[in-house]
Parts: sequence; structure tokens; C-alpha cells
Amino acid sequence: MYRRYRGFVVNLYGAGMQRSFVILSLGTAVIFIFMGILFVSQADRRLSSQHIGKMTVTMSNSVLLHTMGYEIPYFKTMAKHGENIDVSSLAFRLVTSINLKDPRSFLGNELPGFSLYDTEVLVSGKELALSELPFESSPPPEALKDAPGEVREATSEKEAPPNGEPLSTNGQKVFFIYNTHNRESWVHAVPKARKQNDPNLAMDSKVNVTLISKRLAQSLEKNGIGSSVGKTDFTGRLIDRHASYALSYAESLKTVKEVMTENRSLNYFIDIHRDSLRRDSTTVKINGKTYAQLHFVIGMRNKNWEKNQQFALKIHNAVEKKYPGLSKGIFGKKGGNGEYNQSVSPNAILIEVGGVDNTLEECYRTADALGDAIAEIYWEAEKVNAKKKPKQS
Repeated sequence: MYRRYRGFVVNLYGAGMQRSFVILSLGTAVIFIFMGILFVSQADRRLSSQHIGKMTVTMSNSVLLHTMGYEIPYFKTMAKHGENIDVSSLAFRLVTSINLKDPRSFLGNELPGFSLYDTEVLVSGKELALSELPFESSPPPEALKDAPGEVREATSEKEAPPNGEPLSTNGQKVFFIYNTHNRESWVHAVPKARKQNDPNLAMDSKVNVTLISKRLAQSLEKNGIGSSVGKTDFTGRLIDRHASYALSYAESLKTVKEVMTENRSLNYFIDIHRDSLRRDSTTVKINGKTYAQLHFVIGMRNKNWEKNQQFALKIHNAVEKKYPGLSKGIFGKKGGNGEYNQSVSPNAILIEVGGVDNTLEECYRTADALGDAIAEIYWEAEKVNAKKKPKQS
């Protein structure tokens, strides 16, 4: 587009391009200056994936795709329109570690009690409200008094394995599944909890999350993977010693180390829990059936926590591929125990299956789906390891 002005022909399109180029150049310079200040101010800290995660956790998938689209146009076609990047709050969070959408980030370092809610959203398929974040609380003393629970045994819905030579670990136990909070139960299964509709009372010595561990082990066994289930009543041990419930992980760690010594073939360790959230936040319907949603907890006080996160991410992706929406994501925790026995192996993870209101049938469906996903990851890794092994002459 051209226009004559005082004897000159002005290329308005070219002028606009020059103006856009200048603005883009200045914007790039500002970003480089900002990043330089950031690196100087955090020279004593390692810029790891944890910090990158903090930068991107508030950005949805479509916003990330839109951002990447500036360099790779294909990604722009995949992004949703109408979403904007809140650059100011993102930069403020990166520098100060304060999330303007989460009041806990203001108070967590000052009030000790808030450290229990110190949760990092490492991987999530959707934006989570504050009320949807994993929540764990110690049960009241009356909940730890032994009382008979009620439960209906669920029947297996697992399909028969496909034809062909089945894969097998040949009798070796490679997975150890246990329950640090082994008496965690459900409101519907504990009479006093059901009568008072009090999730804090949903604790039982027989009807509890150990049933989910057994189901998961059965699912892995059907996929040819040898699995062992811990039977130790850690909560009972603490009660007998009049010890604090907060020592549960220290108690379960003893058992994990014992089984590792007794059986060197154990390489994978899964600690199964159930969340304290209510049904609306822990249930999803997939193909007409309700499932107890699961999520992964990574202890970020473990110096090698990123390796544990990588293992959890593989399972999360495998689960989401077959059962979209079943996994709520991966959450990192520094408060509470903050380590969760995960320093024993890069293949040690904590999985929360459902909440206080889910039925055992829903938890069993999730355990079967989880078993299939884990088996897929395990056998894929075994194929890779087999290729790496040198051939014997």
C-alpha cells in the first residue's frame, strides 16, 4: 500500500513491518535482560526442571502450544484461541516463588502448619482448583480404635490376555506394593464414619487400601510381572508403641529396606494410599463406568526426585492414553514427610487411588487399569534393556 506525502511515495506496509520489527527487537532485549537478572539473583541455585515447571504450571496446554507456535507454526493450528498468557504474574512467580492464585504460597514459609499444603503441580491434564489438590490429614485418635468394617467383594472385570506367547518374569518378584497408611478406608465401609458422614473416621484394620494393593498385584501377575504385597500393619505398630502417626513413613521404610535386602530382584516400589477429598473430586466416568481417579505424589526432599517423577510420568501418560481423565496428574511435595521412601530407588512412587467416598469396585477398576499401564511400561523397558545387553559368543 502506497501513499503520496509532500512529494514522497511512502510504503505504508514496509513502515508497518519496520515498526513491528523494532517492537519485537526491543521485546527480545527486555526478555534477555530479565533472564540475565534472574540468573544473577539465583546464582546459588540450580536452574532445574523444577524451576521450569514453576514457569509453565499456570499455563494451559493450548497456551503453551500457542507460545511454541511463534517458532513452529504447526503448533498454532493445535492451540485454542482466546487464551492469553499472563506474563506479569508468570514472571512474578518465577522470581518470588509466590503464586498470586494460591494464597498458601504467601503463608507457607511463615506458618509451619501450611507446609502440609506445600504441593507443586508437576504434571496435570487440566487446571486444578485449590480444593482439588491432594490433601492428607492425620486421623483422630478415635478413628484408630479397631472396629469391624463392612465391604462387598468386587468381582474382576479384567479381560482375557491376547493370544500369543505370554511375557513373564519367570517367578521373580520385581514389584513390591505396600501401604504406609495401611488402615485408610472409606466412609461407606466403616459404620461410625458412615453414620456421622465423617471422612476422618474412615479407618479400619481389615477393610482398607491393602485390598487395592492386592488387586494391583493380581493385575500385574496377569500381565506376567511377579509382584509381592506387603502385609505389615504399620499403623498397628505405632498404636502399640503409642507413637505418633507422623512416623508412619519411618516405620514403612524399615520394611522396604528389609525386603530389598532379602530379595535383590525387587526394583519397583509402589506405596498405595487413598485421598481425603470427597467423591466429586476423586471420581470420573469413562465409557459408562465410574473409576476412582488416581494421582502420583513425588517427594521433592529426595535429591533424586526428578528420576522418580520420570517413572511416574511414563505411567501417567500410559494411563491417560487408554483412560483419559483417570489420572489427575503428578504432584510434588516438600512439606509433611517430603521424601516418602522414594530415595531407595528411582522406580519408587506413591499413588493415591480415589478418595474417602469411592467404592471398592471403582478402586478395583482403577487398579486393573493401572496394572495394564505399568505392565506396558515395564515390558517396554525390558525390551530396551535386552537390546543393550551385549551378545554372548
